Amino acid sequence: MASNVHNRGEYQEGTIIRLPLDTCSEFIKLLQDGGRCPATLAMLRGAAFFADYDFAIEALLADNLQLIRDRLDNAACGIVGIDVPQGIVADPTADALMGSVVASAVVSAFMMPLVDPRNGTPFTVYTASQDNEAALQKAGVKFYAPTEKLGFHTDGILKNSTVYVPRYIGIYNIVIAYNKPGCFYWVPFAAWSRFDEWAGVLGWNRTYRFEATPIVYAGALARAEEAGARIIEAPVFWRDAGGERRAVFMNGDLLGPVDGDGDFDSRLVQRMRQSIACDARRIALPQRQRRLFLMNNTAGFHARDLFDAPIPGARYTRSFLRSVASDGPQITA
Repeated sequence: MASNVHNRGEYQEGTIIRLPLDTCSEFIKLLQDGGRCPATLAMLRGAAFFADYDFAIEALLADNLQLIRDRLDNAACGIVGIDVPQGIVADPTADALMGSVVASAVVSAFMMPLVDPRNGTPFTVYTASQDNEAALQKAGVKFYAPTEKLGFHTDGILKNSTVYVPRYIGIYNIVIAYNKPGCFYWVPFAAWSRFDEWAGVLGWNRTYRFEATPIVYAGALARAEEAGARIIEAPVFWRDAGGERRAVFMNGDLLGPVDGDGDFDSRLVQRMRQSIACDARRIALPQRQRRLFLMNNTAGFHARDLFDAPIPGARYTRSFLRSVASDGPQITA
């Protein structure tokens, strides 16, 4: 399992579950018979779209349902890959849509997802093409341009100026038009021996300023649509008053502490990321189309390799769905 970026540190292969084709086809047929099968992703609206199909989703996952829960809540793990098979329906374009529907249904079994404020869907669609990658990079979209390096980080959400760390995250790759997509990596907090050391360096519950990463939506492939530059104030290392719950917020560019420490070394975050990459055991899962990554965002860091060797003539270089749980620790007042 070669890596083209994160090639240091120990790793182990992650758990990958492959959904049976027949059960996926049966699930889609059930939606079609009930008039609930969307004709486009935009029609899959609302956090509770699959609320009446819990039994069908349990049948879709079968014995894997408990296995996935165990992996997500295991401090030494926290991630699982789930493959959605091709051939759910005969038409390739419709099959790509049906794969996304199945993936979204699987996500709903483990979280109540936040609804995208723009589209009303329980996920956000990110799409890149060779034509718009330059615009993505110009907009500062370091996490979504396929050829940009994605270092170890966690995800956060902003609700009315309050920062939360979503408990679960789901990323489903619809299209990866690269011959060398590399791997997706996960480092459990429990596998990083220097976690407490770095929490001491940056401080528990010490507030920092971050410059948020712009958001780019699908549907405007000729340009990048920025969410607007925003400064977020939040701790890097957070724990509750009892010290039992903890989370890490490490996303965007860290500008410095709010308390105005003039001696703050801005290189600390890069050194911390290097420590995560080099001093911790990571879990590696190959990136591929129709693979869903489910992860416990309150229990680890994630990163990915660069995408390399683009497939000639591909209209889109990458398209994926990102779902985030509506629950998770509130780390700012």
